Amino acid sequence: MASDIELDFTLESDSFGELARLPRSLPGALQPRSIFLNFDDAHDGTFRVSAYGPALPYDGNAQLSGTLKLSREDISAAVGRLHERWLQAVVRHEHAPRQYTYESLPVQTLGSNRAGVLLAEVGKELAVAGDALYRLLFLSGDKGLIRLEKALSAALRSGPQTITVTSADLFVPWGMLYLPPAPDARLLRADTAAEWPGFLGYTHLIEHCLGPVDDYTPFISHGAERPKAGLHFDLRLQKPEKEEDGCPLRPVRNIVETHADPTERTTKAETAEALSEPDCAEHILVFAGHGTGKRPGRRGDEQAQVTLSDNKPIYASDLQQWASHRDIRLPDPLCFMMVCEGGRAGMYLHEGLARPLFNLGVGCLIGPQVEVNTSFGSKFACRFFEEFFKGECAAPVARHLTQEFILQHATPLGLVFTLVRGIDNCLVDEAESEQRR
Repeated sequence: MASDIELDFTLESDSFGELARLPRSLPGALQPRSIFLNFDDAHDGTFRVSAYGPALPYDGNAQLSGTLKLSREDISAAVGRLHERWLQAVVRHEHAPRQYTYESLPVQTLGSNRAGVLLAEVGKELAVAGDALYRLLFLSGDKGLIRLEKALSAALRSGPQTITVTSADLFVPWGMLYLPPAPDARLLRADTAAEWPGFLGYTHLIEHCLGPVDDYTPFISHGAERPKAGLHFDLRLQKPEKEEDGCPLRPVRNIVETHADPTERTTKAETAEALSEPDCAEHILVFAGHGTGKRPGRRGDEQAQVTLSDNKPIYASDLQQWASHRDIRLPDPLCFMMVCEGGRAGMYLHEGLARPLFNLGVGCLIGPQVEVNTSFGSKFACRFFEEFFKGECAAPVARHLTQEFILQHATPLGLVFTLVRGIDNCLVDEAESEQRR
């Protein structure tokens, strides 16, 4: 996945310099996990945490497990603080009055030198915020959890890992967490720089699973036909032909049309009818519109939503209702959310769109944790589908793009795209499907 843009700034230290030469994925095959993490609600204000996998050495003692002494509300509040830090440090960052640094690609607008300086400053703030949540999750517990964290941090620092986190009760944006690559690093010192490989989403393949699903498969088979795609667009984002370069929808539509047979829907009614139909068998779903996770309102909290051209919000509860009209789940399509906060699962059903989409039958969801401007969202989506339509697996593509946008474009926003599943999820044709029967 080469790019023609080169920068004249580099990382001060990259503990995983060999990462770029590793295979990105094993398309059409289950990739061996090196770490499994499980979080189970003990329903007493704590979580039971366990970890295992070949990257975690067995020391002759019991399995790595411990108690996280935090409630759902504690964890949700901590995730909210991380989201807020990203909003202030990145989304609302101004390099001049009312000129938002990351509204576009900083290297193009500011030049590589200035963009690199700003990125280093922002990176330190984000690292401190990601470190705070990592420590809260793994150092706020009993001796068993402390032992688990010691083994986990050693594995994470040893090189790229392939990680599945499973929990139906807890959800955090794993890729935004930070662990200093050097064990003796003192991150809070003013002269300690952040290192991008310390962000879990930069170095590792990491997915969150919400629990087991009957008859689930990560291999999205389209048989001998072209893949089918459902494009759920808010056409108010569309720009006139004369503003071709600034249109967020047209490039996404074009790349999907090149590789798949799309059906475009622009209203809540059309989307409801399609996703509740028993014969709906699309392989890819793309949502591009305005949206939010759970937000406080004048009459209490408002649930997560996405809005298309008709300005009628599709709420988390609507997705849940549509699922109840289906006899079987959707056939595990990949869903890309080009929607602000569209990748949130939240601790409860209505906090984000990921849980109800999974209940509907989505097999893999990719979306941002915070607000993302439509220009960046479009560029990230286009680059993602350029590679995904080649048969690449979702998580390796997302990791590569995260690195690409940091190193070549000086923007960290790739880190906010969370994967709910995705390490193995890929498109396969009829021949590949036959091989797995």
